[in-house]
Amino acid sequence: MNLSEYTIEQLVELKNEVENHIYSYEDGYFYICNVRSYGRNWKENFIKNKHTLQELCYRYNGDDGIVDVYSNNPDLGDIENYGDVKFVPTQEDYEKWYNYVYLRKLIPSIEKELEEWENRDNVPFNSRPFFKPFYTNEDIELHKKTMSELEGTFVEPKYYRL
Repeated sequence: MNLSEYTIEQLVELKNEVENHIYSYEDGYFYICNVRSYGRNWKENFIKNKHTLQELCYRYNGDDGIVDVYSNNPDLGDIENYGDVKFVPTQEDYEKWYNYVYLRKLIPSIEKELEEWENRDNVPFNSRPFFKPFYTNEDIELHKKTMSELEGTFVEPKYYRL
């Protein structure tokens, strides 16, 4: 293809059409991309194919942020990424696993906060917590129940490369 015959306006239009086709192409797999950058966290929802995934991973290569990727595409072992790249069979498995891991980290934190609150009269004044915890012991029990119900109901994401 000889591009020298085109005007700059035609080339820009062609470039835009090609990029639109690439970004709208769906390869049939899902890509859950959690981005962490400068204290902000968000999910990129526009990723529909391996090419756009690689571009996102290049954009957040550790300098400006990190992307953690979860997908059911069996062919992601060659993706270059600073963050995690893990295989998960279904989005439901991912959601259950994510909630389970979140609760596993949250429960000890709540328990520690409640313990410090209940023991506030036995520590020096400047070491006492200022505010009553938002959570209660009933919340802990509910979270533990939810966590036990989730346990064993999902396939944990696995790294593509070990």
